[in-house]
Amino acid sequence: MNKISIKYFFALLSLVYLGCINPVEPEFEFKEGLVFIEGIATTVKGGSYVIINKSVNEFGINKTKFEKGASVSFVNSVSGQTVELVELEGAYVPSIEFKANVGEQWEIQITLEDGRQYYSQSETVLESVPITNIKATYNPELQFNNGTGSFEPGHAVSITFNDPISEENYYYWTFKSYENLLICQVCFDGIYRGGLCGPTDIATPDYFSYTCDTDCWKVRYPESISIFDDKFSDGKTTTDLIVANVPLYTKENIVVEIQQLSLTPDAYDYYKVLKDLVDNSSGFNAPPPAALIGNMFNPNDADDFVFGRFTAAATSTIDIFIERGNIPENQLDPQMPMSIEPTFMSPYPAPATIEAPCNESRFKTAIQPEVWMN
Repeated sequence: MNKISIKYFFALLSLVYLGCINPVEPEFEFKEGLVFIEGIATTVKGGSYVIINKSVNEFGINKTKFEKGASVSFVNSVSGQTVELVELEGAYVPSIEFKANVGEQWEIQITLEDGRQYYSQSETVLESVPITNIKATYNPELQFNNGTGSFEPGHAVSITFNDPISEENYYYWTFKSYENLLICQVCFDGIYRGGLCGPTDIATPDYFSYTCDTDCWKVRYPESISIFDDKFSDGKTTTDLIVANVPLYTKENIVVEIQQLSLTPDAYDYYKVLKDLVDNSSGFNAPPPAALIGNMFNPNDADDFVFGRFTAAATSTIDIFIERGNIPENQLDPQMPMSIEPTFMSPYPAPATIEAPCNESRFKTAIQPEVWMN
């Protein structure tokens, strides 16, 4: 999930404090210490995670900050099996081998570093719905960026699937994208030794770039919410439904892995309200959306409200390889010029270093995507 990013919680937080809606620019109160939890357990290995954020004010800036040092577990509600999650780059993740199975019931249990506990209600994993086709269409004006006041180029990824007959089905889409990564480490005002950037007594440029010592891919996640229900398409084939926008951050070729989650009605209702809050598509004159009620709670304090939700969902996936080298529009990410350590008669402490490892993480992998084309 990829995932719901921090900016969505800002939108959520702002709107939660909106007592009434008027056709004027509103002012919002910010409250420190609010806890936001997003957890997903899927039937795909490597697809499960829990993110815990807390609202803080740092140097006069209101924001949410990842909550470190928590104890986080998935618990099978029937068997009692407990799966411990570990902290990794802004999330808590289980073993790469973990996956939920259809029909199982899961919940999460969280203990923060300060001792506060948060549990979820139990979620049942439903049957997945297969994706039958995927395609990507380039659009030089894919999406509008309010910050820059301009359109951004990229690919719209669409899928086709057959909705089961005479069933209520609710869908949520997320994705991972993989693009070649050349630079695995950048050290500012220092050099790379022993797996770390560190200072040196000898003057250095503003930074040194260290290329990946093996093939490596940068992993990205979505910045939007994509959901769908089959109220008007029960039992029909849904064709070329756009489920992901993939901006042109770089012109490197890319693999996009779409994940289609089958939600419970309660989970869909939650994400529907969250999407309405994020999109704010109705304008300030429209009636406020329904209350955003998740399934998280403090078992020791009924008055301790926590934002967020835990969702267990069957997941089907499909991948597509997209060539982007011939696109005329400029890429969105600025490209830093290479700055390589000298290897001949280097003034810096030995050994002279120009490479860094492609350490496995949520945002970087040395495992080649299955549909990658060299």
